[in-house]
Amino acid sequence: MPIVARSNALLAAAALLLPCASASARQPHADGGALRVRAAAESDTLRLYYLGYAIGRERYALERTAEGYALTSDFDYVDRGRRTHVQGTMRLAPDWAMRQLEVARLTDTSRTVDTRIDVDGRRATVRRRDSTTTVELPAVAFAISPYAPVAQHLALLRYWKAHGSPAAVAVVPGGPTNRVGIWHSGRDTVRLGTRAVVLDRYAIDGVVWGIEYAWLDADGRLAAFTTAGGGGLSMEAIRLSLEPAYPALMQRAAVAAIADLERISRAVKPVATGTVAFVGATLIDGTGAPSVPNATVVIENGRIAAAGATVSIPAGARRIDVRGKTIVPGLWDMHTHLNQIEWAPVYLAAGVTTVRDMGNEIPFITALRRAVHSGRAVGPRMLLAGLVDGGGPNAFGAVNATTPEEGRRAVQRYHELGFEQMKLYSLLKPDVVGAITREAHRLGMTVTGHVPTSLSLLAAVDSGMDHIAHQPVRGDPASDSVRQVIAALKAHGTVIDPTASWGELLGHSTSVPVSAFQPVIERLPPVLAQRIVAMGTPTVDAATAAARLDRTLAIIRALHEAGVPIVAGTDEGIPGFSVYREIELYAKAGMSPMDAIRAATAVAAKAMRLDGELGTLEPGKRGDLVVLDGNPLNDIANIRTVRLVVKGGRVYESAALWRAAGFVPAAGPTPSRRQP
Repeated sequence: MPIVARSNALLAAAALLLPCASASARQPHADGGALRVRAAAESDTLRLYYLGYAIGRERYALERTAEGYALTSDFDYVDRGRRTHVQGTMRLAPDWAMRQLEVARLTDTSRTVDTRIDVDGRRATVRRRDSTTTVELPAVAFAISPYAPVAQHLALLRYWKAHGSPAAVAVVPGGPTNRVGIWHSGRDTVRLGTRAVVLDRYAIDGVVWGIEYAWLDADGRLAAFTTAGGGGLSMEAIRLSLEPAYPALMQRAAVAAIADLERISRAVKPVATGTVAFVGATLIDGTGAPSVPNATVVIENGRIAAAGATVSIPAGARRIDVRGKTIVPGLWDMHTHLNQIEWAPVYLAAGVTTVRDMGNEIPFITALRRAVHSGRAVGPRMLLAGLVDGGGPNAFGAVNATTPEEGRRAVQRYHELGFEQMKLYSLLKPDVVGAITREAHRLGMTVTGHVPTSLSLLAAVDSGMDHIAHQPVRGDPASDSVRQVIAALKAHGTVIDPTASWGELLGHSTSVPVSAFQPVIERLPPVLAQRIVAMGTPTVDAATAAARLDRTLAIIRALHEAGVPIVAGTDEGIPGFSVYREIELYAKAGMSPMDAIRAATAVAAKAMRLDGELGTLEPGKRGDLVVLDGNPLNDIANIRTVRLVVKGGRVYESAALWRAAGFVPAAGPTPSRRQP
């Protein structure tokens, strides 16, 4: 299919692959893999992929030394014009125990040590940025930087094997340590021409938030690795000699991930199904009508049978007493990237019953959608937008189109896979944008995404974009120029998802803790909390950051007052909790609490042409609702007080879903992740 994927010309292929020697003595190991007596040195080059697009490489070398082993890595990629260059060094004992880890970030003019860990017996000295701490280690412990380089995971797996494949390894840096679960996840066979290559797959849970997978070959060498980046977009690495098998291996990775999600889902049982009556709550039905006190909502056969103050409850219905609570429609997140399985139970826990994925790897997201829609896994209803960019070294994602014909074929491919929308990205040319939007509309799809750099905002709308991602309007909302832009957006019926909460999280001054506007850090899995608290901009003072956010909110208010549809979307953000913050920010911008809630319910459903099925609590619509402990019309922060979540008539306790994803419920014991 002539859809242009990124060229593999970022690196020469075979010339970069360095030989690796190995011994022949194999010792069986209980985890399903094997240990070998290795030669004095081994080295490899890995191709790096980001969202399925080749972006760089990592070279690493492992040598025996008088003290044990030395591992050096050079991790280097360019994503959308931004270079990330990281070097890592490890000194390891003969049993692979950590002695020293150093990870440094390089630019053309500088080398900055980001992490340095020195281990002396059971004590580790951890230096990160400007802080130094001393950590007492348990007997089984390792040191690993959360995100790069990739080859660290090879050393972690060899340590784990050498120490009897324990259920968990304590790692630094952490809080003060993090718990990492490791297990043999399966065995995959890929083909290189006529040759079959057998790889052992290992799951690694806790270096970042979520399960990562690493493959070792029969010689114990690192063959491939995949991660969702602890809440971010997906990245993979594969040995150059195995690169032709990359698509097949990513299919296997998707299968493994879905199997893990199904395992996690089995820990969560609905507390009610069938005909259910929620009795006594205040009802906010999402239509914009005033709330109804002491209401009853009946769900039958997965749909709303009745909702209101005077409702007859069918005989045999399961009654759930929700007096003193508030019922709202199931929430929506209209800008997300479900690049890892953990997002699925998190979203339901947060009361989000429908999401729009705005760019993902096709094998994974289609498999995730099948698993959730079939009922094999818990998660929100998924609507998919197919990402397409314009090609070249700075393009984004695996599907590119440089000509109108390639654009049309990209649309046809996504349509055949059941995607509802196309998502345009920055490097598309004007004639390609026009071809994509016309073909999408012909096939009944709509078009969203970034405004391509080749077009102005209004030119993109005139070219056929139905929705715009992020907040595209710049300037003073009181100025004539901004008023004209907003009026044009209103005339076109353009839908905006501002992702204000993502902008706040990235743009806030690091002098202000994240907990000041997102008081949820103690509820997150520790390794995710560590990532979130490190976010922000150190070069911006608090007043400047606050002024920038206020300007964004002023534009949102002007758009809303002009009648431009605003929908709630979060991009990456804090899983689940960023949806709440997005709604709160809309209220802060000047929307009424009712309108802020509707941005995450009824308005979103209408934007996706599903308002006949979803978005409000009216008879005949699907049974998606949330039971809150507090009333968000009195205080919009009460949108966070989710007690029960209902999707398609299946009733779940929010606390059980939070625990399944490794989060701490609003009240209750600290959860632990279930491993096979």
